[in-house]
Amino acid sequence: MTIKKLNKNLIAITIGDIDGIGINLLLSEVRKKNIRNFILFTNIKIFKENVKYPINKINIIDINNINNINKKTHYENEKINIINYETTNKYTNTLDSLKLAYKLTKEKYFKGILTLPLNKNKINLYVDKNFVDQTSFFSKLENSNKSNMFFVYENKFFIPLTIHIELKKVHKFFKNKQNSIKKILSIIDTLKNDFKIKNPKIIMSGINPHAGENGIISQDENKNLKPVIQYLRKMKIDITGPISGDGMINNYNLKKYDVFIFTFHDQALIPFKLISNYGGVNFTSQLNIIRTSPSHGTAENLIGSINASSKGIINSIKLINKISRNRN
Repeated sequence: MTIKKLNKNLIAITIGDIDGIGINLLLSEVRKKNIRNFILFTNIKIFKENVKYPINKINIIDINNINNINKKTHYENEKINIINYETTNKYTNTLDSLKLAYKLTKEKYFKGILTLPLNKNKINLYVDKNFVDQTSFFSKLENSNKSNMFFVYENKFFIPLTIHIELKKVHKFFKNKQNSIKKILSIIDTLKNDFKIKNPKIIMSGINPHAGENGIISQDENKNLKPVIQYLRKMKIDITGPISGDGMINNYNLKKYDVFIFTFHDQALIPFKLISNYGGVNFTSQLNIIRTSPSHGTAENLIGSINASSKGIINSIKLINKISRNRN
């Protein structure tokens, strides 16, 4: 039996920051028998040095012997499969985990990738000073300029059109109206194909306070956003805006709209994290592979805390399974 047939239901999980909360939450759920059918990507020596887990509960898979997969479910024996590979240290281990998981998932060994949270500062300092974020990392691997950050919770989508750029540069992105149109059309395409939402109801924020106050604060919305929304409406797309960012999220809008498009990162993430309460998922759209991640960070200070939650990891797995079914 080939690995492609044997492991068609397996998910690749990358190690993330091995000092962070992600791996602790994952293994906690394995012990509770809530998570199975995955392979963890990490150098085994680094794993043993940094993570407390019984050696007899680990099935080590050398990259040169990838067919050595434990066929029993985690419900039966809590044994986890770890793909072992060569790396230099725990910082390069994080990045090498992403690279290898992507390579094998692209080759159809796995149905998708769940990336545990990583520490971008550590990657910048010790491995690659050009590393920005995981969304950009995977987008560059596929030479894709269509990818978006989708923050997903209970079938609601919070999507920033710009991500990790300086706030003072945000308005410049929207001067090219075609950028906005292409981004939003790409979002709609993802909603239709990956989530089977045929006619999404969309609301979009402005850039400035009070969406520019009709030109009193700024002309950005009048010049660069309203023409885009009018163009999309002519295409029979159900989109409203631009409205003030502080008026986007309320009970009425949450019932009425499926998709909340924001112009910059924090405008989307602040309400999303409050609403999702550590249960949200970060999904990278328009990739050939499926990639999700819990929307919380590495949170080293919460390791062992009663406030720590695995909901983001569990929901990330559920979303991979959902999108995989929709794509097949």
